[in-house]
Amino acid sequence: MDFYLLRHGKTEYNGKGLLLGKTDAFLLTREDPNLLRWIERLNAIVWRAMFYSGMKRTEETLQVIRENLNKESRSLPYHTDDRLQEMNFGKWELKSYDWLYKEQQEAFSLWLDNAYHHAPPQGETLMEMKKRIVSFFEEWSEKELDGSILVVTHGGPIQLLWSMIHQTSFYEKKVEPASLFRLDWKKQSMEEIVSEIKNEE
Repeated sequence: MDFYLLRHGKTEYNGKGLLLGKTDAFLLTREDPNLLRWIERLNAIVWRAMFYSGMKRTEETLQVIRENLNKESRSLPYHTDDRLQEMNFGKWELKSYDWLYKEQQEAFSLWLDNAYHHAPPQGETLMEMKKRIVSFFEEWSEKELDGSILVVTHGGPIQLLWSMIHQTSFYEKKVEPASLFRLDWKKQSMEEIVSEIKNEE
């Protein structure tokens, strides 16, 4: 059983260098070609479940995908799961990296050096995020469904999974909006799906 992990489409905050976690932002557009490029591929998959993180940007992304899938896939119930949410950045929410370097230099440096054990003020550590993310995939992998699960989530959870499986730094893998990954949790393998359509800014 495979999981397909889709990062939500672009919001007004993406590309501005801001930490976007709990802010419930909407998509810039529901006609994003970077989302729509996946329709043909996703239509060829047998789905058994679909999830999103509960945030507007992931809900809208899932709606865009479902509206363009075949009738059988469109009729499949979908669910929300808070464990799939982006990292809680606490008081650093919507702060820029430049601002953090200037105003929170010591705390920000500690966080960058070891985000697993240092959290933003009133936020969560990577270890805390890891526990909730892992619990989701452990739970659903044990069900051994005959088919695949679509998970619409955020950049942070996908980066975390990539770093765990490929044993790299959390910051090494850049996860663009509307990018797609395939995960086999039991085999601990993960790959990015490459589209022939050029990513448009």
